[in-house]
Amino acid sequence: MSQHLPNAPRDRHTVHVQGVCLALTVAAALAFTCPAWAASDSGTIHIGANVPTVCTVAVTDSNATLDLVNGQSGVTVGSVTEQCNAGNGYTVSVASANSGTLKSSATGSTAIAYNLTYDNTTAAKSGTLTADRTGSSQSRQGTLAVSLPGNNQAVAGQYQDTVTISIAAK
Repeated sequence: MSQHLPNAPRDRHTVHVQGVCLALTVAAALAFTCPAWAASDSGTIHIGANVPTVCTVAVTDSNATLDLVNGQSGVTVGSVTEQCNAGNGYTVSVASANSGTLKSSATGSTAIAYNLTYDNTTAAKSGTLTADRTGSSQSRQGTLAVSLPGNNQAVAGQYQDTVTISIAAK
């Protein structure tokens, strides 16, 4: 025994036609309520990078021993490797802790003045100098040299000074 609903369609063709009509009705409704499929849009992405300024100086002490009694000229006491990526340049500063003199703690000794040279530039009497560099450098070599007159009256003892080399971006 089969049961039929009062308004149920009687064959398959009727059901198919009703389904097509429903699909067309939904499509028409969407066409009027949705934005067009052909519309365009755009967005942007910012891509950036940062390179920090890095300046370094590597100093190698040549462990030179100076002859204070007879004097010496242009003795290399150290070498310097400068590196700085600052596009507008950098400065290298050289400074003597004892204002360009060798000092001893020996009784009766006096300070002995010397001339300090960095890359063929002689320091001021105070033992300081500044080398101005234009552009960046990834590996520039420099030489630190000392000249001093002979002093046959120097008191026996150990004479010393400390020289500091600094680098800074402009």
